[in-house]
Parts: sequence; structure tokens; C-alpha cells
Amino acid sequence: MKILLIGTGNVGLMHGWVLSEAGVDVTHVVHKGSLGKHAHDIQMDVMDMRRGVPEKYMASYSPKVVDEVSPNDSYDLVIVATNHLQAVDAVKEYKDKTPSANFLMYCANWNGLDEFDALLGRRRYLWGYSVFSGAKGSDGLLYANIQGTYRIGELPGGPAGMLDKINETFSKAQIKPDIKENIIEWLWIHFAVNAGMLGTILVEGAMPSSSTPLDVWVFIIRSVRDALNVLEARGVNYRNYPDTKVFQIENDEQAARMLREGMMDMPHYERTMAHSHVHSNPGEMKSYYLDVVETGERLGVPIEYLGSIKDKIRSL
Repeated sequence: MKILLIGTGNVGLMHGWVLSEAGVDVTHVVHKGSLGKHAHDIQMDVMDMRRGVPEKYMASYSPKVVDEVSPNDSYDLVIVATNHLQAVDAVKEYKDKTPSANFLMYCANWNGLDEFDALLGRRRYLWGYSVFSGAKGSDGLLYANIQGTYRIGELPGGPAGMLDKINETFSKAQIKPDIKENIIEWLWIHFAVNAGMLGTILVEGAMPSSSTPLDVWVFIIRSVRDALNVLEARGVNYRNYPDTKVFQIENDEQAARMLREGMMDMPHYERTMAHSHVHSNPGEMKSYYLDVVETGERLGVPIEYLGSIKDKIRSL
């Protein structure tokens, strides 16, 4: 499979690296005239969790980068690993330059599929989501946390057989699919949970740690519950999703302790506290929160905790 990966953001670079290392033909496309900015190797500090036991090592990635794309390039798949605010513009720019390619939308979603259906037609795309994390540090290294899975799911009327082809290609890099029956609904769950957590993180100025006061963790629990109630008003039964179980615990302090324990047990959490999307793209993180709050307000959903920090976050 010949893959065009839009951009050289952190998620795109990490996937380009693991796929290229596995022998997959991957090309990154960047803005016209910007090749000079990308004419260097990417140095990475890697925590690799694909084999179960985390391995730490240094690596270097020499991405194949272009700033022009032609229909004659004959790409099979375009991976849109931009932030979700840039996804529509990315599709607009490359849909006609890659007429024989399907698109893997590899980013968050809160507003549904109408814009993408209008641009591509349902038969040209499907949706996934990366669980890789990391960001570049002040030392220039990309701190890459490489997981052994990714989220993906077909859409009704989507491209026949493309899910299997993607899964076969990604398996060469030892990353396995976590297939979601309703990928868009799952993305909304993920978006809502992020909104509650990120709102608190933005106000606090840092990701929570084992020493963060319990009342901050309790506020996260309550804020996420508000966000999930917004989802319920949209017709999503969030209680069916394992991702929301801790937020369904009635005792707030018990739920907060379990959330803290689960996050602290993540082998890459300490690295994520230091280098993450919260640091590298605070604008997108802010939009997670505001999109859910504004939807809740429009639907008349009580968001006592989630909404209480709106003015602080707008001012950031």
C-alpha cells in the first residue's frame, strides 16, 4: 500500500516512522515551499509498548517529504493525522490530487460526518484514532510513546475492503486494530471525556499527578459527568462504553481515586505529563472543552462543574 500522510505533526511522524520501519511506502506532504524546514532527520526518545513490556531507546527517522502531489502519484491511502480543526481543510486540499485513494480520517470528531460526506462521498473514507502520544521537547527530541493498538471502524456505505487493507498494513508495524462498532459514537465519547479532563488541566496549568489534591480529581470526575450528559442529550448511551465506567461510580471520591490510580499506572504517564498535546497544541485542547460546553448550552443541559470554568478557559 502506498500511503500519503498529511503533515509532519507528532502523531503523523510517529506513524510514518513505525510504518516505514516495517517496509511500508510512506510519504509526508507539507505546505508548498516549506520543504527546507523538513530537510532533517527526526531524533526520537521512544517508549515502545508494542511488545507488552515497555522498551526505551533512541531512534532517528528520515521521512520522505514532498510539497506537491499529483494524481499520477497513485496513492492508495491518504492518512489525515492533523488535529481535528484542520481536517476539513486537509481533505479539501488533497481530495482531487489523490483521485484513486481512500482517506483514513485519523483524528477527533465532534461535529459528525456531513462535511466529509459532501467533500469525499462516503465510499472514499473511514475513520480511526491514534493512541500514540508525545511531543517535541525543548531539546528538540520527539518524545514518542508507541502503543500496540489503534482505534478504527467502518462507516455505513464506506469503502469496501479498505478496513482489512489498513489493518493488514498496520499489522506489519505490530500495531493491532481496536475495531469500534460505531466509531463516530466512540469518538464522541472520547471527545466528551477529554473535554472534562482538559478543562481542568488547562485551568490548573498542568496534568494531574499523584500529589494533586483529591478535590481536583473529584472536579475532573464531575466535569466529565457533565460532558457525558451532553452526549446523552445528543442520543448517545454512554453507559454502554467501558471508557466511562469510572465516571459512573456514584461515590465521587471513590471514582476520583480509581481514576487517579488508573492514570498513574500507565507506563508512559510521567512522560506524557512532560511532553503531550496539552503542551504542543493547546489551541486544539481548548477547543475540546469549548465545543462540548457550547453544545451543552445549546441543548439546555445542566453543566454546573464543566461550565464553571468557561470564563477562565476563554481567557487563556
